[in-house]
Amino acid sequence: MAEKISPELQAQLGKLKDIQERLNLILVDKSRIESELKEINKVLEELSLLSQDSELFKIVGNIMVKTDKTSIEKELNDKKELLELRQKTYQKQESLLRKQYEELQSKVSSALSKYYQQGGSGGTMKA
Repeated sequence: MAEKISPELQAQLGKLKDIQERLNLILVDKSRIESELKEINKVLEELSLLSQDSELFKIVGNIMVKTDKTSIEKELNDKKELLELRQKTYQKQESLLRKQYEELQSKVSSALSKYYQQGGSGGTMKA
């Protein structure tokens, strides 16, 4: 049946699939970033309960290194800021892709309904 659908409609279906795959990748990355942000916020909250002279360690490669509270807080806040920026970027990309997907899906649905109304013989049909 796919061979009877116009090449233009086939291209639109392929593009629709590509947009959906890109959207899924963005959603996975966005979810990962949200998890990292939750973890960082939890750690920052716990750090706020500690005194300034508390003994802290961080893992660097395969070793633990002693560090101070201020350094850890700065490092975490910098990472948090970067992740929030990436999160906003992903939100914008997601919004744009959703809009493109909905517009293209509407065109494809309309073209497919015309195709089936014609009895499936729309080999030269334009979408």
